[in-house]
Amino acid sequence: MPLVLAYHGCDLKTAQELLGGSPFLPSKKDYDWLGAGIYFWENDVVRAYQWATEARRSFEHPSVVGAVIELGNCLDLTTQSGIDAVRLAYKVFIGMVSMLGDTLPENVDPVRGASGDKAMRRLDCAVMNCLFETQQTVQDLDPVSQQFGTHPYTTVRALFPEGTKLYPGAGFWDKTHIQICVREPEQILGVFRIPEWQRIELELPSLYSADSEL
Repeated sequence: MPLVLAYHGCDLKTAQELLGGSPFLPSKKDYDWLGAGIYFWENDVVRAYQWATEARRSFEHPSVVGAVIELGNCLDLTTQSGIDAVRLAYKVFIGMVSMLGDTLPENVDPVRGASGDKAMRRLDCAVMNCLFETQQTVQDLDPVSQQFGTHPYTTVRALFPEGTKLYPGAGFWDKTHIQICVREPEQILGVFRIPEWQRIELELPSLYSADSEL
C-alpha cells in the first residue's frame, strides 16, 4: 500500500511532545469508529484542526501535527474486499453477543449536539475490534486460513460522510473526510510541523505556541 500524508488533531502540549519524538498513544474508547488505534485525517489539515477545536475537547490551545503513514496491510473500507470483511465480522459479532446473552451496542449521537451523525459508534467499534480479534485467533489456529486475510491489518481506512448537507437536496456533507486508524505504530514513518506558508494560506491560527494571533 502507498504512503499517505495525514493529520492528527490534538492540544498544543501533545503536538510539542510528538514533534519532540514522543510516541502517539492509541485511543481505546468504546465508540472509536474504526476500533482501537491512532487516528488521523487523510490529506486534510483543516478537518483535523476543526476536530481539535470542538467544544467537547476543551483544548486551550488546539494544534495539529502531520504524519507520513505507510498503510501496509490496510483494511480499506472504500473497497469491496474491506466492506466484505466488516460484513463478515458483524455476523460473527452478533453470534457472540447472542451466545453470551449480551446487549448489542448501538451507534448514537453524543448527548451534546444531536447532529444525526451518530458519532458515538459503539456498535461499529465493537464490530471492528471483533474483526481484529477474530482474525488473530483464526491465524493462531490456522496460519494459512484465508477467511480474514493472511496477515493482521496494520491500518484501517474509511470514508465518513459527516456534518450537514452543503445545500438543500445535496448528497454532500460539510465534514466528510477519509479517516485513517493506525493499529501498528511502526506504520507512522515520520511526524512534521504544518509549514508556516500552509498555515497562513489556510487561515489557521498559531499551532505551535500559545499565541492565537495569525
